[in-house]
Order: sequence, then C-alpha cells, then structure tokens
Amino acid sequence: MVAVQDLQGQLADVRAVRRHAEVFGRTWGDQAWQRQVFDRAREARRTALLPDFDVVRDDAGADFLVANGELLVRAEDLDARAGGLAAGLGLAPEPIAALDGRVVRLVRAGATGAELQRDAAALRRKGVPATLNFVPPMAVVMKSQGGAEPSARRWPSPPAAPAPTAGPVRVAVVDTGLTRQTRSDGWLAGLAVDPGNIDELDVSPANGLLDAAAGHGTAVAGLIQHEAPEVPIAMYAAVPPDGAAFESDIAAAMVTAVRDGFAARQSVVLNLSLGTTTIDDRPALALQVALDIIDELSAAEPDLDVLVVAAAGNYGTDKPVWPAAARGVVAVGALTQSMLPAPWSSHGHWVDCSVIGDGVLSVYVEGEEDPFFDTAADSYGPDPWALHFGTSFAAPQVSGRVAHVAVTEKVDLHDALGRVLTRARRIPDLGRTLAIQPPIG
Repeated sequence: MVAVQDLQGQLADVRAVRRHAEVFGRTWGDQAWQRQVFDRAREARRTALLPDFDVVRDDAGADFLVANGELLVRAEDLDARAGGLAAGLGLAPEPIAALDGRVVRLVRAGATGAELQRDAAALRRKGVPATLNFVPPMAVVMKSQGGAEPSARRWPSPPAAPAPTAGPVRVAVVDTGLTRQTRSDGWLAGLAVDPGNIDELDVSPANGLLDAAAGHGTAVAGLIQHEAPEVPIAMYAAVPPDGAAFESDIAAAMVTAVRDGFAARQSVVLNLSLGTTTIDDRPALALQVALDIIDELSAAEPDLDVLVVAAAGNYGTDKPVWPAAARGVVAVGALTQSMLPAPWSSHGHWVDCSVIGDGVLSVYVEGEEDPFFDTAADSYGPDPWALHFGTSFAAPQVSGRVAHVAVTEKVDLHDALGRVLTRARRIPDLGRTLAIQPPIG
C-alpha cells in the first residue's frame, strides 16, 4: 500500500508540474499581464502602508521595478559639487548606516519612477553616477501566474536542529522570513523568531489570502535544512510577503547577516533567492556595495569564510541578474525534471551551476492561495508540502549542499564548493549541472 501511495503521489506531482508549465507558459513574458500584477501590488502596498515602488521602461521596452522617491549614489561620488546638483533637483542626501554610509539615498518624497529616471540621467550627464533603487521581484511578482502546487509527498522528520551558534558554519538566508505557524513533523522547528524574522503571509493585500511571495523564505529554509540538517540556519526577513523589496534593504540585510555570523565565529553561506536586472546591465549599486563590504569583512577574518549563493533569476534571457552575476557570487540556474535547461531560467556565461528548479519539493505554509495569481487556487492545511518553481528554489539546494560538505568533510566553504562541482557535467550558459534534489519518480 505504501508503494502504491508513493507512486500515486509521484504521478500527481508530475501532473502538477505539467499544469504549472501550461499556466506559466500563458503569462510568462506577457507585459500586459505583468503590468496588471504590478498595478495590483502597488495598490495593495499603499493600503498596507508599505513603501511604494514604480515601473519604468528602458529604450527596448523592458520593464523594471524601482523605488519611488529616491535614487542611490556612492558616498565617494557625492562631493560638494555633486551634492549641489542633487539639491538643485530637490534631492536630499540620507546615508545608509547599515552599509557603513557608503551608499547615500537621494530622497525627494513623491517622486515617481519616471521622474527619478530623468533625474538620474541628468546627474549622470554631469558626471554624478546616480542610479535607481531597484526592486528585485520575487515569485509570481515577476513570473506572473502559477505559484506553488500541493504535494502529497514529504520528507521523513529531520534530526533536531542545531543551536544557532553551534558548529563552524551557518547558512544565512535573506528572504521573506519564516512563518510563525508550527509544524508537527519537526521541520524548521525553532527557527522562527517572533518578532524578528517572521513572514506575516497576508499583508499586501490583507484579504485573508496568501500574498504573492508568502512562504517563499519558509520553502527556501526547508530545502537548506534538508540538505544540511547539521548546519544552523539564520533567517533575515528583508522582503515583505508580496515579494517586492528595495535593493538597499536587501543589501543592508546581507551585511548584517555576515556580521552576525562572524560575531558567532562562524563561516557564512549567504543564500539570496532573489535578484534583479538593471537598465544598463551594470551591477545594482547597493547590492554591489554590500558584496564589497562582505569581501572586506572576510579579508579581515582569515579564519572565517563567506560564500554568497544567488538565484540566477527567472527572466529567460542572458541579461545579467544581480547579485548572481557579480564577481565571486555562485549563480545558480534551473533545470527541468529531465535535467534540461528550464526555458524561463536566466542563463549566460555568468551562471556557475544549475539544479532542478521546476517542481522542487519542500515545506510550505498554511493558507489559501489568491486566485488572482493561480486561477486554480489551492488550500493548504497543517504541515503542508508543496512543489516550488524557480531559480529561488535551485539556489538553496546548492547552499545547503556546500554547507553540508564543509561541515562533514571539515573543509572551508570554497573547497566545499569545489568538491560539489567536481565532475559535474557542464552545459552552455548554465554552468555545471548538479543532481541534488532528485527528479520526481
């Protein structure tokens, strides 16, 4: 009977993956539909009193999400002349303390994305390299329709989670945080800190339904725990459950996560299941500064190590996605269940490796899906399991596996990465293909 149930669960999951591909295929790349998603998200954020974002378009007609009311500039580029030019546009400087003041917000309350795009261009023409504050979109915010799909399959209960400061390595996750819902099967036990790293699930809009990216961080943490049960996980809720956070806030959380790990005398695998393209393909400024600070922190701690692992993105192009495409970051793309390139995965020479990201089993959260995002909305009860889709759920497989190898084989993080990648087959624009979470069946 158990074997029959297992087979039935696998067949149901195969059908769910096919259905997701059909739903996703109808809306992926549909700018008109994505604009509806963006407009709904913006209206909900205003009602929830969350910081507003806007949509700007480049010369090729591509859309980008950006923060309203502010630009970013490096402090070293904001001398007296540059400050005067910014002031002439009504932009007031506000250094970001969590980034050691190296990035300055240039703030004009109420300025729209289009106005800020013009202001940034005007400043750059005069030699001031100001940039927009990009919003890395998560989940269906970017992919449009088709969220998680329920699964009857599950993993056996895990061993007891280690204490946060136990062992030489931790995995830090900058994401939506964790649900405060408790599970009876032991997964993610003790990881939620309330208040602190909680995913509130239903904020924007507060309508009794799961937000667009609700449970994202919970599913990511589940995958890491599955791959590295002996390694503590530290969660940072930098992204609201609608899946839209400013890059400056994500960057601040990145630096905090590494500093916290080093304060506990632990090396840090930093998992970033998020990313953004930029209009000029240059690195997103705040994210790059965060990586620079992390490099300096690592250089000052010869006995500790940092490895940043980031999702390659779900844009389906070779346009670089940040921070994944940055130097020194492990960029993880997605494969189908057949271990072939997922058509929606971002790709390019900058992608280091790829794993299955199409129908990945992990834990999920209780609640009702919003039919706006999934026309066959599902309901999740206690101890839910689901199939997840996107490079967001490829990256944590690599983060967890590297952390596991580092701890069990007593090597540093970069040596562990080398061992994970050794002998893996390489395919064009998706790096080395790794079999971590197995295909269904």
